[in-house]
Amino acid sequence: MVTLGSLEIIDLVQGTFSLLFVIISLIIGITILLKYFKFKTKIFILMGFSWIGLASPWFPDSISFLIMLFGGSSIPIDLYLLIGNVLLPFFLLIWIWAFSELLYKDKQKLLLAIFLVLAIIFEATFFIFYNIDIETYLGEYQRVFQIEFKEFLTLYLVGFVIILLITGVLFARNSLKSESPEVKVKGKFLMAAFISFCIGALLDAVTGLIFTDILGLLLTSPVISIFVGVVRSILILSAIEFYIGFILPPFVKKIFQKKE
Repeated sequence: MVTLGSLEIIDLVQGTFSLLFVIISLIIGITILLKYFKFKTKIFILMGFSWIGLASPWFPDSISFLIMLFGGSSIPIDLYLLIGNVLLPFFLLIWIWAFSELLYKDKQKLLLAIFLVLAIIFEATFFIFYNIDIETYLGEYQRVFQIEFKEFLTLYLVGFVIILLITGVLFARNSLKSESPEVKVKGKFLMAAFISFCIGALLDAVTGLIFTDILGLLLTSPVISIFVGVVRSILILSAIEFYIGFILPPFVKKIFQKKE
């Protein structure tokens, strides 16, 4: 177990930025959820949970960091993988529900059925590997906030990002086609949000591979700390872009009205 006093700079950067991303995502997700009580439209519930779900892979880092801030130690790898991955297929299912609710209502049942089957397959495979050997088949710590995911989780997470990118771009593009200037502004921010998130998530996942396996740098290198800070900042930016794109707060609307 790792405690706060034993953390290197890169660990502090990763822990801090993970916590910031999760807190901002929770605030944004809950804010969107609460819009349901004003508009009585389920899309706000679906979108709110969708964004909270997108941040869920960073929950374990945030939990570990908070525990260490109060004198505890990092969570074990089995708990880390459970918290960060086991609900992800169902959050993806919620996103597909929201996506199809707005764009492909006629194909919604088919899309939900497909992703429900994929979620069940993932869960079954995950827990089989979980009970056989976690570190061999799922992942292991490289550092306290750096996990080396094995082939199964790596392929799933890459697939998750690709699906999110494709559906997110389609979703945003639909808004960009609108004749309404306000909806077009929303589309621009949504497009930026999904692209930013996918870039940030992929770069975050391959940080260790890029710098240690390819460039041969130690994980304690200041270069990696800066890179991690930039990548997590991209993720934080994506959360803000998503909120602006979906809600379009009045102050943002005023800015674009002035430009016009």
